[in-house]
Amino acid sequence: MADLLRLASRTRSELLQASPWAWPYELVLNAAEVLPQHDSEELRAIHAARREATLRRLGSGAAAWNSWAATMTSLRRKAGDDPALTSLWQLLAGVELVDESFDGEFDVAGFHFPGAARFAGSAFGSDVWFTDARFSGPVDFRDATFAGDAFFERTRFAAGADFGAAHFQRGAEFREISCAGTLGFVEAEFSGSVWFRSSFFEGPVRFRGARFGWEAGLGDCRYRGPADFVEVDFADNAGFENAIFEQSATFTQARFCQAAWFSGAQFRGEAVFDRTRFLGRRHFDGIAVSVPQTPVATQAAVLERLRAAFSG
Repeated sequence: MADLLRLASRTRSELLQASPWAWPYELVLNAAEVLPQHDSEELRAIHAARREATLRRLGSGAAAWNSWAATMTSLRRKAGDDPALTSLWQLLAGVELVDESFDGEFDVAGFHFPGAARFAGSAFGSDVWFTDARFSGPVDFRDATFAGDAFFERTRFAAGADFGAAHFQRGAEFREISCAGTLGFVEAEFSGSVWFRSSFFEGPVRFRGARFGWEAGLGDCRYRGPADFVEVDFADNAGFENAIFEQSATFTQARFCQAAWFSGAQFRGEAVFDRTRFLGRRHFDGIAVSVPQTPVATQAAVLERLRAAFSG
């Protein structure tokens, strides 16, 4: 027991050493009742200090940031299942830049974010670069605004990402991303072209109610979880060619105003195109549909949906 207490004390000291901005709040942070949800004047001061330290560290470049991230990742393993240490680690490792305004370019290409990262409601006034970034914790970009081009190529989301109601005013590049958790773009708005080609989605993908103003490239992607494109509006060409849907792919009440490309796509789960509107050309040549052998009623329903979508 004494050894465990000494280990916990040493880990707590190492956490504070990795985040020197927190030293003035050591007594508060050592209190077991201090949790991210706890609201107090002291904790608000801690959050303000963390914000300033985060911005300074972001400005120091990828090498300095990733050195800190590697230390925090190592300390997460040391914290183990200790609730107090885990809460302290989450507080110190998290990035909380909510409702911020970034006027110039925001370049964090190649950065590793060891904890949760929240940019909800933030406004990015110029181009943003998240190319090759790694997010080990959950990511929150809900209601964020991207006034310039947004680059997320090869970004890795280990615990999901939420871009719900985000507005991309220019181009958005999400090529070759990978997401192990839920990826959400519910009611997101893409005013420019957007590309997700060659991406890997291990968990559910949710685009329900999203609006694509220009070309949307979602082909050559692998969807291992359910894919939700219900009520999505594609104003320009939409490409799902050679995509692999391992579970359900739902396009109920989606609207394709220009060409819809599904050539070579594989539907290994249920494909739902109820009340989908195709106002332009439809390309479903070479698709593969895997229909469950039982029950018979399910087979018939799936086949009827695809027949109606492809012929009408």
